[in-house]
Amino acid sequence: MDINKYIESKKNISVCNLIDNDSVLDFLDLKNYNNINSLNDCKKSIFSDEELLIVLLESLHLNSDIIFKNTNSYNNVILLVDNQTISEEILVKYKNFLLAYGYKYFGLVNNERFQVFIYDIAEYKDKPDWLNNKNWANPELWEK
Repeated sequence: MDINKYIESKKNISVCNLIDNDSVLDFLDLKNYNNINSLNDCKKSIFSDEELLIVLLESLHLNSDIIFKNTNSYNNVILLVDNQTISEEILVKYKNFLLAYGYKYFGLVNNERFQVFIYDIAEYKDKPDWLNNKNWANPELWEK
């Protein structure tokens, strides 16, 4: 996935930088978007596929429920986790944790500086692949 194309496909983009270094906004070409100073500023309810919240954070922030309490009303969220603050062991733990919240893992971006996790309600499956008429849930095949 091209993360820049995904971001450009949205119209109302907000960025919350939880990393102490503001130069990462330049590095990721995100400084021209609406900047939020705190996740507490993004509690409003947004129900549009055109809206996007981008959160830049270090791995230690993933221990906090604040991220999920303040982003749960957004249909589209990108978590950019600073790769310099995360070990492989911790990454596996958080991959599993974020997958449980409906995020998808998209790997490293920007010269392997950030791990990307995206929550996109339009991409979220509410019906599993196995639950369809082509598989075991087909009553016509039950007697075979």
